[in-house]
Formats: sequence, structure tokens, C-alpha cells
Amino acid sequence: MSFEESFDFIVIGGGSSGCIVAAQLAKANLGKVLLLEAGDWAEKNPETLSADGFIHAFANDQVMWDRLSAKQASCGNRHLYMGSGTGMGGSGSVNGMVYTRGDKKDYEQWPAGWHWDDVEPAFNEVEKVLKVKPRDPTRYTETCIAAAKDAGFKQKDELLDGDLCGYLGYQTMNYDESQRRSSYVSFLKDKFLDNLTIKTKCKVRQITFNKSKRATGIVYSDGDSTRYAKASKEIVLCSGALETPKLLMVSGVGPADQLGKFNIEKVAESPMIGSNLHDHPNVCVFFKGRNTPDSKYPQLYGFNRVNQRSTLQQDQADTCFVFYSAPASLKQSMKRMLPAVLLPPSLFKNGLLRRFLRRCVDIAYALPILNKFLSQLYGVVVILGKPESRGRLTLRSANIEDQAILDPNYYGNSQDMETMVKGVQLAKAIAEQGPLKEWGNVPLVAGARTDQTNKIAKWIKDATMTTFHYCGTCKMGADLQDPVDLELKVRGVKGLRVADASVIPTTPVSALNAPSMMIGYRAASMIAEDYGNAQKSKVKNINSLHQTDKSTEKVG
Repeated sequence: MSFEESFDFIVIGGGSSGCIVAAQLAKANLGKVLLLEAGDWAEKNPETLSADGFIHAFANDQVMWDRLSAKQASCGNRHLYMGSGTGMGGSGSVNGMVYTRGDKKDYEQWPAGWHWDDVEPAFNEVEKVLKVKPRDPTRYTETCIAAAKDAGFKQKDELLDGDLCGYLGYQTMNYDESQRRSSYVSFLKDKFLDNLTIKTKCKVRQITFNKSKRATGIVYSDGDSTRYAKASKEIVLCSGALETPKLLMVSGVGPADQLGKFNIEKVAESPMIGSNLHDHPNVCVFFKGRNTPDSKYPQLYGFNRVNQRSTLQQDQADTCFVFYSAPASLKQSMKRMLPAVLLPPSLFKNGLLRRFLRRCVDIAYALPILNKFLSQLYGVVVILGKPESRGRLTLRSANIEDQAILDPNYYGNSQDMETMVKGVQLAKAIAEQGPLKEWGNVPLVAGARTDQTNKIAKWIKDATMTTFHYCGTCKMGADLQDPVDLELKVRGVKGLRVADASVIPTTPVSALNAPSMMIGYRAASMIAEDYGNAQKSKVKNINSLHQTDKSTEKVG
């Protein structure tokens, strides 16, 4: 190990949350801040900075962290793709730029101090910087709105008010003309904070602790070198729900069975780290129209309650519907997903085979007849917004380089499949309304060609994929069994917090990029308040001491 550095705060992960944490801590001027990111600078992959570049970013191996799940028994015993973005901005640099807070009732499922009224101010502050706004309507999106309204939805101009159930509308997006407004672009890029050091292509291997169980620093690799960085105040984990718990466990904080299995020296036992893994599984109900959809972005969203037998509150949305224009990104999505679908895990990492399959996609799109057919496809993406199923993340080894074993346990709870079937049925009903019937609505998937629930369910099992909304693996809560407390501090140790989607106890019905940024903003505010008050207290004590000295001099 070489080269020791000293900082006051270390932020691990330069994604949607980490960029905000680092920026806000630096602005608070409480000391030196180090931000470490495993990927590269966003500038090295310019499509991550472009509002129109998201389709190309998704297909770029340099900015995607590939992973496969464990076999999913309720998804045809398949290994599902569970990738995420890497590089400055994280998944917020490769996603569709959709910015959605969720529903007020979602946050009633979070602990006290994290309800809608508690988190709304942080959302407001983040949005001031991101400058979120919706995209302009198109002929295709207006047709979809008309059909959805005929199927029972109500249109709403504003989807940030926390009242989502039964409504659809144009979702706000974080962009400005041709520029993507990721948290990296909005909070860090070109800001020149002299007390902030950012290092990319650095993999954190371990968090170190002293005998008092205080996090003292990190061991990380920087190219061929292994380095150590000290943190005198705090370390903040922002690596995401699939990496943060893994780093905690290999550092000695986690379930006893995991630490013992791989002979990891125990710092603190935390049985629930890695548990509560959940995600938003989805299927896309595809149709062929007579026109080419003219929408280039995932801009039109709807939310509804389709399963009245669920345990949710009355009028709480359980399903999200996204109106998808296939010409916008289907080719790039296929180039990303096809290797994961067709190749077994043992061959998935084979670059030659992956390139071959992606070349097949290019060839298919070069055929005029097939290209015309694909250009007229559209779909209604049905997303299970409030899954009851919970999975688990466990270690494969004590080596941080080895991907954790990821079991999201999709449809482990039968209620989830019931909800998805009803969601597909509603998607079909939307497509059968007059506006989309006139557009063209030839069903292309088995789930859209049958009314039998068992056949719809079978198709869902075979067609399910992730929506990349992983969360819950370091659950925040008031219970002492919860790995993270209400101030995002890791229980059982000191000087360590988690500020990413892994702390989310129960997922909102919507996308998680906005909630992740809110969590990062609140984490930085909590840290600044703690250390700001500590500095004030220190100054107050010093002033009191000076006053005592002066008083003593007078008496003397």
C-alpha cells in the first residue's frame, strides 16, 4: 500500500446522490472533501452529457456496469440483467432523464422524519438546480393521452404534487435544450470548489475502522497502485443499492453468516444488510401501428391502482405506465440486453460473443423491410410500482471485485403477479380505445393476444426485465435492526453514513433518480448541521474560556 492522504470527508460514489453530497459538503466549507468514482469522467463519454445521447450511453460498455441476477424462479428460471450506470453522474448519466418524486402515500410508508412534508423542501432545492421541465407534446403522445383518458385516466399537467393515482401526463425531465442536467452537470461540473478533490477510475476496496469502531479511512485502487485515504470526520457511502452493502460486508459490517463464511474480520454485526432488496420489474406490451411514433423520449407517464386486493392505502397507485416509442431507443436497448438474454452467465462476459450479437442487431436494422416494421412499433411499459416481494444480496467472496449474488426475488409474493396481470390488461384496454385503434394497434406479444390470466402470467414471467430501480439493501428505519438510522448513520459503527437508494425502506411507485438525489441533499444537510453545530459549540467554548480568563485577570 502506498500514498496516504488526509481529508475531512470522503464520499464513495459519484452517482446521482454522491455528486450532490460532495458538492454540498464542499460548499458548506467544513473541511476537505474527497469524492471517489469507480468509473471515468463524463466528459470522456460525451453522450452522457447530451440530452439526446441517452440511447447511445445505454449501449456504451464504458458507462454501464454489467451484472446478472441469480436465477429467478418466477421468471422462467432466467438470469436477468441488473446493470447500472458508472462514471460521473452514475445511472443519472445514462437514464432517460425522467425526474419524478413519487406519491405522498409512498412516503407515509417511510419512517417519521421522512414523510412527504419532510422531504419536499429537499426536492424543491434539488429542482432549482436541475431546472426540471416537461418535454413538448407530439402527435404520438397526444394520441396516447386521448386513449388513456378513454380508458379511465385523468390528465394532469403537474406530476410532482404527490397525487398520482389515476393520472397521466408529461413527466418532468432534467434537461436544458441539448444538455442533460444530471447531478454531476448541475452540482459539480465547472464549479471549481477548491476544497473538493475528485478522483475517477478509483475502486474502493475496504473501509477501515479503529478499535472504537469509528470509520477512519478507505483503501482504494488507483490504476496499479493501492492507496489509503484518511477521513477525520465522516465517510459517506453513495455507491448504490447493489454496491454499498457489498462494500460494507467486505469491510466487516454485515450479517454474521456472511462475514463468517468468508473469514472477514467482524467490525459490527448487522443482520439486515443486503436484505430487503427490491426493484420495479416491468414488461412492455408492444403493438404495431400504421405510423412512426414521433416521440424521442420516455416523456409520458401514467399511474394507477389496478389491484384492489393489495395491502396499500385506498387510492394509492400500485402500477406505473410508460408510453414507449420503439424507434427512439429499441435498437440500442437490444444491443445492451440481447447478450444478457441469449448468453449464459459463463459466456456473458465474452466480448467477442457480445460484439457478434450486437452486430446482428445492426444487420437486422439495415434490412429495409425489417427496419420499416420496427420503426412502427410502440408499447405500453407496465411497471410493478409497489412490489411486495423482497430479495437479498449476498457475497460471492471476500473480494470486492467479485459481483455479489443478486436475488431480487421477482414475483416471490403472488400478489405481485396478480398486479402485473391486471396492469397488462389495462395496457391492452388503453390500446383498444379509438385513438390508438385509429393509429394502429396490432398486438405483437403473447400477453396482448389473450384474455386468459394464466397465459398473460406466463408471458410476464418470460418477458420481465428490470427497470433499474434497485433499492432497500441498507434499509433506513427507527428499529434497531435496521442497518441505517433516521440520520442515515450506519448502526454499530461511527463516522459512517449511507446516502443512496439502498436506504429506501419501501420503494416509491415511480423512478428512483429523484428520490436518490433528495436523499443525497438531505444527507449533506444533516452532516453540515452536525459539524456546523460542532464548530459553533467549539467556538462558543473557546469564547467562554477567553471570557473566564479575562474575568480572572480582573479579579487578580
